Amino acid sequence: MDRRDFFKKARRNFSAPGKNGKQSAGRMFAGLAPYTGSWTINEVTHLLKRTMFGAKKADIDYFLTLSPDAAIDELLNNIVAPSPPVRDYGLLEDDGVFYDDLGVVQGQTWVNDPNTASAVEIRGQINSRRVDSLKKWWAGLIINQGRSIQEKMVLFWHHHFSIQESEVENAQFLYRHHNLLRSNVLGNFKTLAREVTIDPAMLLHLNGYLNSRQAPDENYARELQELFTIGKGNDSLYTEDDVIAAARVLTGWRINSNPLGAYLDASAHDTGSKTFSAFYNNTTITGSTVPDQELDALMNMIFSNTEAARFICRKLYKWFVYYEIDDATEADVIVPMAALLQSSNYEIKPALALLFKSEHFFDTINQACYIKNPFDIIVGTLREFNVSFPAYTNYTTGYPLFYSLYQNAADMQQQLFQPPDVAGWPSYYQEPMHYELWVNSNSLPKRADFTDALVNDAVIDIRAFANYSSNPADPNQLIDDITALLLRYPLSTNSKNYVKTNFLLNNTTDDTIWTTAWNTNNNTVINTSLRGLFKFIMNLPEFHLC
Repeated sequence: MDRRDFFKKARRNFSAPGKNGKQSAGRMFAGLAPYTGSWTINEVTHLLKRTMFGAKKADIDYFLTLSPDAAIDELLNNIVAPSPPVRDYGLLEDDGVFYDDLGVVQGQTWVNDPNTASAVEIRGQINSRRVDSLKKWWAGLIINQGRSIQEKMVLFWHHHFSIQESEVENAQFLYRHHNLLRSNVLGNFKTLAREVTIDPAMLLHLNGYLNSRQAPDENYARELQELFTIGKGNDSLYTEDDVIAAARVLTGWRINSNPLGAYLDASAHDTGSKTFSAFYNNTTITGSTVPDQELDALMNMIFSNTEAARFICRKLYKWFVYYEIDDATEADVIVPMAALLQSSNYEIKPALALLFKSEHFFDTINQACYIKNPFDIIVGTLREFNVSFPAYTNYTTGYPLFYSLYQNAADMQQQLFQPPDVAGWPSYYQEPMHYELWVNSNSLPKRADFTDALVNDAVIDIRAFANYSSNPADPNQLIDDITALLLRYPLSTNSKNYVKTNFLLNNTTDDTIWTTAWNTNNNTVINTSLRGLFKFIMNLPEFHLC
């Protein structure tokens, strides 16, 4: 049974009133009223696992000392600008001949070097190595995240404005696009959409650089409205003619590779007037060769429509809360959240603050109700077990480790710089499966292999984690404490007894077996028991819920 369905049935008689005093679709529903409930390990862990990758005990303890509002403010304000990726590779070999990347030395950034190697083969090799270093750098930032929503929001924008390495095939373009998202991670959605529209990577990815007055290309104009700003909801009533008109507005944008940027080629731009449908209030955009004039007019028109605000709020909701938006959620969460977003001129931070500080976000029905994505499994697990990693700037020992994180996530179907298509990862939009798509016959064994290897190869310190318990010598307290940290959905009493009996008590009912082993520091018993215990817990379905 779907976890939310379970709670709906269990709490059907306790549903809070929605708007106008009506019951909200047979489920408890609080809306965006400020949260005033408990502030315990449960609520802190819920907040951290949704806004970060994993919830380290040190972070849980820290945020417990703050009020809910202060905790959320810190998550939304602790944003830093990292230094760029650097060259980590040495000489390049082509048919037995060795070459060097003369544009940049090891340990220095390549992001401003256009890679003008004379031989096509060497340019390709240099570009490939730079793309790899970019992947390592980003994975390094994710594993080294601070107490901030930053890394989860960067990944959200990568999902939203999806571009693919295989289409762009240029390390500089990929970094510029990524840095654009990172620099605006909690900034202005309207500004970000405008900048992405003429970003070289996006111009390449969706053929914008081919769009001309002689042959308008509708590819980006369609995705701009369908996937990036308006969506396909019941109230998204833009027309095919609107797509054509938007394509005409965007004709003539071209890529300059050195220095990297975009410019308007007046000779390829359609200077005729473009009239849009009633959905856009029959707006007419007058033709112009001033580079930004028509682009700004297009953005002003799109973002003056209320549906643009509701659309991005729905996507944020599905990313941070739950994949299903029923009528009550639409009316009591999405609509007021979007109203604040629009009144704030599309600044993302106030809208997220409203959501995270609400009763709805902390409602029990919204906890432990979606399946972890691969980075939640990989990075979240490593962080929760306090595995130490080099700084993201460490390209000698750090980059190889970071690449293993990237590769593991890619194997589990979340590949950085290569979402499946322009719509991003299907788990956040594909009905009816949504998050369940993360777990299948291919990915589930890889998840198990990963967590098993963490134990078998002693990557994680299971003894140290057991010591997080208030009384690790007591098998009942130990299981209560470690499952509270690792699982968002609690084990039943029967399940806890099964775990205790099979892994701590040598298939007996005598609690003193474990207590004696722990108190006498019987390493053989302790280590064997804990290895089996942690491998079992991390293979439970509950471990995959967030």
